[in-house]
This record gives sequence, structure tokens and C-alpha cells, in this order.
Amino acid sequence: MLYSGFMQPHQPTIAAYNAHATTYDQEVITFWENFPHEFLEAFASRLKGKRVLNIGSGSGRDAVLLRDLGLEVICLDASQKMVDMTTKLGFESHLSTFDTMEQLEGTFDGVWAYTSLIHVPAVEATAAITTIHSFLKHGGIFAIGVIEGQGSETVEQASMPDASRFFQYYSSNELKVMVEDAGFSFVHESRYQPNRKVYLNQLYVQQ
Repeated sequence: MLYSGFMQPHQPTIAAYNAHATTYDQEVITFWENFPHEFLEAFASRLKGKRVLNIGSGSGRDAVLLRDLGLEVICLDASQKMVDMTTKLGFESHLSTFDTMEQLEGTFDGVWAYTSLIHVPAVEATAAITTIHSFLKHGGIFAIGVIEGQGSETVEQASMPDASRFFQYYSSNELKVMVEDAGFSFVHESRYQPNRKVYLNQLYVQQ
């Protein structure tokens, strides 16, 4: 779930999350209950401070896990329904485009973008990562999670009738090249397979 200020996300994807926010939240309960704590700790332990921007925060289940590690989490999402959910959880939450957040450049110790950049084409994700780089303090940490695979597709899901979502898939090397080209250094990688999909988790430090 991303933002029109620095890219053009798949607009039906945002509509799908607005229309089926509760369904989505219920579907990801197990995903986040079983999420590898090691990756969360690897991210948190490398931060020089506690201020973290959660891009594409969804219903906030990962934001809660980060908050439980003592981090100050600010949530952004393109779906108003998702923003409402994270606000109710007590987070500072924004229905936001990045072009309205210039005053926040260089103010975050970390950026967490888990399965958010998958909803834009790879060519547009490059610009997004460059913007993410600008939000971080020097030496800030960037955590990204994507679905491992090739190419892209638009998916219609039975539990979300009359809705479709765009998905962009990445190999490990494709993701590394894209992020490193934006000015980051690779530091860590792991995988998480809660179902038939494999989630690729990578950490970077801002150069």
C-alpha cells in the first residue's frame, strides 16, 4: 500500500484495501504471529535511535511488533481504512504522499517497508527507495520485505470480491541491485515461508 506522491501505485490495489480492510487484517493474523522475531531484532538492534517510519503500515500488526521492541513507530499508508486502524492502535498515522513530508527528510533512524513496495512496478520502486534514502539519518537502517519470484501479476482473491491487487516479485539479486543503486549497503538477508509464498527479508544501511 503506497503513496501517489512519489510513484503511481496500482489504484485498484488501494481500492481493494479500502473495501476489504477488515478481511485483510484477519487474514494476516497468523502471518504476523509466526513472523520470525530474529528479523525484527536484527532491524531494531542496528538502529542508532528509536524513530522508525513504517511505510505501507496496513492494519498495523507489524507496527505493534516494532513498538513492542521499544521503537517509536510512525505509520504511513495510502488506504484510509488502514490509517484508521493504526490510529486506533495508538500510532501517529498518516494518509500520506511523500511530497507532503519534505520536512521529515533526514529525521528517521530506520524505515520499515514490509510487503509495501510489491504493489508498484519495479521501475517505480527504484524512485521510491531513493526517497526512502532521503528520509533516513546518516547510517540509518532500511528493512524491506518482498515476495520472492519473477515478474508481476494482478491478483483477484475470493475473499476480496470485486477487487484486484498488483504484485511485483523479486529475486534476491534483483532486490539487492535495486536497493544498492539507491545508495544503500546490504547487511542481512533471510526468508520466511508461512505458506506457498516465500518472503524475502533484507536489511540495508544508508551510505
